[in-house]
Amino acid sequence: MGWENMNDQYDAIIVGGGHNGLTAAGYLGKAGLKTLVLERRPVVGGSVVTEEFYPGYRISTISYVVSLLQSKVIKDLELKHHGFEMIKMDGTLSICQDDYLFFNEDDEHNRKEVERFSRTDYDAIETFEDMFQSVAGVIRNQMLREPPKLDAGLSDLLSLGRIGLDVHRLTPELRHRLLQILTSSAYDLIERWFESPMIKSMYGAACFSGNYASLRQPGSAIPLFHSSIGEIDGERGAWRMVKGGMGALTQAMASFARSKGVEIRTDAPVKKILVKNGCATGVQLESGDVIHGRCVVANTDPKRTFLTLVDSEHLDPEFAKDIKQIRMGHASWRLNLALKGLPDIRFFPSGEGPWHRSAICIFPDIQGQEANYFAAATGHFPKDPRLEITIPSTLDDTLAPPGHHVMTVLAKYYPFELAGGFSWDDAKEDAADQVIAYMTKAMPHLKELIVGRQIISPLDLEKEYGLTQADIFHGRHDLDQILSMRPHPQAAQYRTPIKNLY
Repeated sequence: MGWENMNDQYDAIIVGGGHNGLTAAGYLGKAGLKTLVLERRPVVGGSVVTEEFYPGYRISTISYVVSLLQSKVIKDLELKHHGFEMIKMDGTLSICQDDYLFFNEDDEHNRKEVERFSRTDYDAIETFEDMFQSVAGVIRNQMLREPPKLDAGLSDLLSLGRIGLDVHRLTPELRHRLLQILTSSAYDLIERWFESPMIKSMYGAACFSGNYASLRQPGSAIPLFHSSIGEIDGERGAWRMVKGGMGALTQAMASFARSKGVEIRTDAPVKKILVKNGCATGVQLESGDVIHGRCVVANTDPKRTFLTLVDSEHLDPEFAKDIKQIRMGHASWRLNLALKGLPDIRFFPSGEGPWHRSAICIFPDIQGQEANYFAAATGHFPKDPRLEITIPSTLDDTLAPPGHHVMTVLAKYYPFELAGGFSWDDAKEDAADQVIAYMTKAMPHLKELIVGRQIISPLDLEKEYGLTQADIFHGRHDLDQILSMRPHPQAAQYRTPIKNLY
């Protein structure tokens, strides 16, 4: 039996208390609007949370580093004043088969690392990264702009003109490179720039973010923009951990929003977005309660928003068909480990080193990466998965008991639907065992140090965290699914075909 708030109407109701929803809430509250955030889980943050997964051990459960958070947002929402603090890592460690590359801020060290594999690739890396930063500026400049509509009005023509001006400011060669990145395959791009199999494999592995395609598919290099457009305090391409785990970020967002009068309710799952005469009027909770608002803002992915929360009768059939066809990315899953000590890494001396305080990536060579895609596409586990690993307790001693550590592992290029009718509920323990065995090639004594583990399968990501098909990006970053096409030409300006639904 639910209740209905007829007299206490909100200016804005936000469905989902993830970092995007909390950002919107902060700005709406700052503007003086009466705003309500509804979060289905018992804690705000969505996939950006810190949770105790084993007694005494806390970790960033899903999202584990920050980069794409705009400096303007940090300043506008006073996040540092509300407890948000970033921690710089010591470098990046890339492990491919029986070798490694460890990069830090010392250019001479990095050159010597690359020269173990190639005499020319370090200069090629510097030129490539400079080129990418230059052309990525066209994308970066769009981050705080409303994408122009394809059926352009005057304001959209002005927006298109700004994009055109950004492109025009590039040299003819950089315009050529931008077009190459957007349309060519990652394989061809990597082959064009580098000679060493190690460097090629490192860049191939970087194309996994927001992607689910063969490296030979046109447009598969677009995910390389993901790292290039990020920045921390003006440092391009930088990544940081957050003190207290990623949940400290969303707690800071929630704290700011509340300071501006925003109401946040947890354990409040939304069942339906209410629509009347083509206009969003509020929401109905799974409890049956009805809450009215002048507008509704969906923090959910487009498939969940339009195909689950909005009744089909309120959508144009052609629009609904297009939303159904949105391609989701590969399924990721998480393995969080509680450790009674710090694992040695086979390439380095025993004991803690800067490599432990770095972002660690383990991946196969280019051929293995291709095999991973085709395995996942046919419903099978990859033989040698791509793993993104951090040991945040080396930089933040609030996360584990003294002398103990926590490790996060993000495993990529796995199928959401398994072959043979198997379920992830049945397969996830085997998947975790496989990944741990794979990691012991680089960390020989890891298994002996594990005192607890948490497995968050692709199915768990969808059911518990609301990530359709376990896609952490809410849809692949393909050429026809970015900018004015994301998530759909009729919904790319934050407005949707339903009036007052954003």
